[in-house]
Amino acid sequence: MNKSKRYGVFLLLILLTVFWMIIASSISLTELIVGIFASLLIVLYSMDLVFSKSEMTSLTPRTVKALFILFIRLIIEIVISNFHVAKIVLSKKLPIDPGFESIRQPLKKDLNKTLYGNAITLTPGTLTVDMSDDEIIVHGLEKHSVKSLEGSKLEKSFMNLEGTKHD
Repeated sequence: MNKSKRYGVFLLLILLTVFWMIIASSISLTELIVGIFASLLIVLYSMDLVFSKSEMTSLTPRTVKALFILFIRLIIEIVISNFHVAKIVLSKKLPIDPGFESIRQPLKKDLNKTLYGNAITLTPGTLTVDMSDDEIIVHGLEKHSVKSLEGSKLEKSFMNLEGTKHD
């Protein structure tokens, strides 16, 4: 295992252990040992899925700020989409135009691509179906709303996280 893969494994182990401690009913030595053991089993089972350091965005003050802004933007987009989908569903005419649309994939790093696809799926009314290096196939309640993802604030937030230039 190369050095960058070990970094990813160690980071995942720490994150899973911290998550375990957050959801644990109490923090005792036994709970901590069980949490570390469970986290270790998960890491060993998913070793081939762990991202290497070159595939991830490095953790710097700039990326922490960009991640915070991205998180806020995602919450805003989820709330806006919730209201939009509720408006569609509660309308008597049910104005939907469901279908698949292909949008460009602006990101380069695998972890950021995965997070972007998951963010699209988290927003009500859209579902990431397939991804490749240069495009994402999304199913949406309205095709035109899927096309509006290209150049959206959410996309720009992900590009800022990656440090990619955008228009």
